[in-house]
This record gives sequence, C-alpha cells and structure tokens, in this order.
Amino acid sequence: MEFVANLSFDEYEEFERSCPAGRYMQSRGQYNMNKLSKKTGCFGVVDDDEHVIAGAFYFVDHARMGDIYSVWGGPLMDYDNEELVDFFFDNAERFFKQQGALAFRFTPVLDVQQLDDQGQVVAEYNAGIRQHLINRGYRNVPQNPVTDNRMPKVGLGYEYRKDLSKINSVKELRATYDKRARNDVKRAERFGVYLEQIDYDHLAAFKQHTEDTAEQREYRDQTLDFYQHAYEEFKDDVVFIEARLNLADFIANKEQELVKIQQEVDELNAKLQDINSKKLKTKLSQGKQQIKSLNKALARAKNEQNENGDVITLSGGMFYIQPQEISYMFSFTNKQFSNYYGQHYLMDHMMQVAIERGIPTYNFYMVTGKFDGTDGVLKFKQLFKGAIFRTMGWFEKPLQPFKYGIDHVIKTILGHGNDVK
Repeated sequence: MEFVANLSFDEYEEFERSCPAGRYMQSRGQYNMNKLSKKTGCFGVVDDDEHVIAGAFYFVDHARMGDIYSVWGGPLMDYDNEELVDFFFDNAERFFKQQGALAFRFTPVLDVQQLDDQGQVVAEYNAGIRQHLINRGYRNVPQNPVTDNRMPKVGLGYEYRKDLSKINSVKELRATYDKRARNDVKRAERFGVYLEQIDYDHLAAFKQHTEDTAEQREYRDQTLDFYQHAYEEFKDDVVFIEARLNLADFIANKEQELVKIQQEVDELNAKLQDINSKKLKTKLSQGKQQIKSLNKALARAKNEQNENGDVITLSGGMFYIQPQEISYMFSFTNKQFSNYYGQHYLMDHMMQVAIERGIPTYNFYMVTGKFDGTDGVLKFKQLFKGAIFRTMGWFEKPLQPFKYGIDHVIKTILGHGNDVK
C-alpha cells in the first residue's frame, strides 16, 4: 500500500463512484462547491496495482488557533479492514500535521442504529469500528436529534432511506408504499399533475418557493447562490424538478366528468320511477355524492385559476444523483395546493428514476429525531415505507493538542461549543 497526499481527483472520482459508501458529499460537484470558498485537496491509499482503495477530499475551515481539516461523508474505505484503517489514518494525520492543521475532523458514512417508526432501536451496527477509531484518539460526537428542522453543520444525524435494490417495476415500487401514498399518487395522475425539470434561469423562482416553505416550517433555507452554484458545479448530477398542474385542463376534465355522472344519475332516477330497487338507490346516492364532490373541486379550482392563472406550481425539489443513491435534498410544497398531491407524485417519479438507472437507494435524508407524532415531514416520508437510520456522527482528533485545548476553552467561554465556521 502507498499513501498519496496529492491524489488527482480523476483517480479518486472513479473510486468514489464505485464505492458502495459513496455519496454526493464526496462527489466532484461537492468538491467544486467547496473549492469556491475553501482550500481543498484530495488524498488516499493505492494498492500495489495502483488502484485507489481508500480516499477522500478534504476542505479547510479556519478556527481561532489554527485550521481544521475536514472530510464530510468520508473517508471512503473498508472500515472492517483494520490494517487499511490504521495505515490510512496514520498517514493522513501525519500529512495534516505537516500542513499545520490544528485538528482533523471527519464524518464517516456509517450507521450505528436502525429505528422503527416510533423511534425504537431495532438494530445496531459498527460498534467495533467506532471503538477502534476512539482507541486511535478520536472523539466521537453523535449527532443529537435535530428538533428545529435545521440541517446540522457537521454530520447528518438521522436519515430516512428506502432500499430499491430488489424492486424492478413501477407496480412493485408502488406496492411497497402505504395505501395512502398509493392512492395519493394515483389521484395526482388522474388530476393531470405533471413534472418539469427547471433550468438555471428559473432558480430564483425555485428559491422563493423554498424560502416560503422554510418560513412556514421555521428552518433556515439555502441561499440563491447555493442553488445556482450547485446547478453549475454538479451539472448532470443534480436536478431541480417542480410538480405543476394546468387548471384549465383540470377544470375541463372535471366538467366532462360531471356531465357524464349527471347523465348516469338522470338515468337512475328514470329507472327508479318504474323499479323500486335498493341497488339502484345505492348507485344513485353514490352518484349524487360524486356530483357534490366534483362541484366542490370545480369551485375551488376556478377560484385558484382566477387568483393564479392557468398553471400552478404545487411543489418542487432538488435531487443529487449518484450511482449509489438519489438524495432528496431541499424542497418546497405550496400548502394551498396540497390537495393535488404534487409532492407525492414527485417522490414516486424520482424513485422510478432510481430503479430505471439501477440506483439501489433513495435517501430522503434528514429526519429531525422527533418520534412523538408531531413531525409532519417524517409522517410524509413514512408513507413511502423506508427505514430510519442514525449515522455515526463525527470524529475529531487534535493534531496540536495545546493549541486545540486553548481553542476549545475560547469556544466554551463564548458559548459556541462544537460550532464549525
């Protein structure tokens, strides 16, 4: 084995995209995003045939007493191979210390727990790996539950994921959903909801939607610059998609449906003049109820059309696409149009994309950690029947202990705790 302190990103990328633990956090797009404002680099280990077997890209944050060298979503390697782990970290620590690093911090793509929908632990993982890293002098900081809907600065804490590896068709996919999700997706299809991938020039409007949703849910949205840079740097590995509805078409279809059902009701009334049939009376009652529901839907749609025009935007999302997973990131839902189920339709579509491309995981990402039934976002994700995982959190090791200690004291006095700039 050989440690390479200045690994080319092209070499590393080939490894990252084939590594099961690879994520958008260690992708070329994220590397380019970090390069816009931070010092970055790429390092790793190659075997005797010069194939990369461990690696990551790092970025540098400035602390008060020095620089923190960080890896987010890595390093990537076989953590069960202790010889490789020790070789990698021995050399990485030596290299960063030579660069004058105050400390090395990283967030491995490793789970510690799987939880059920009520937040009860059903499986535990990687305890030996965690202890081995601690024995190497790393402090492990588990990500605490995120109860304010804000993305953690370091580590993602809880994730909600759905395994698609054994699903081969749309029919099989939808059969895995909760019944409510299946029905909602079918309703969206009947309503005529459609999806549109948006371009760079539409990102400002997308940002306005996400900002409105962030204010409603009381979390911090990303900036327009972030969305624009992500569009430019991730290229084909990111998509921004919105769910829309043409109200003029919806109204026309509902009016046709209303005419048809009214004809059926009129025919049933005529038959009941001659036949006293319980079955016909039941059908008549159902028909009248359908007419009532259609008139209500039409009145609402016409009001929405008067206020918003023919086309309304229901919801939207930003998605990173990697060979290992599709990541559902930042999104919005216009609550006044929730009765058209645009977000359900969007989730279903993106999981279909994953299946078509052979991508094994759909990652809904952040779950706040509140399992008392008050988290509406969690309830929505649970409709698609994935699973909750708690990640290992982050690890940090001082490389200059004296300066690190002073820096930590200053942070404690100022009340910043484990904040990262």
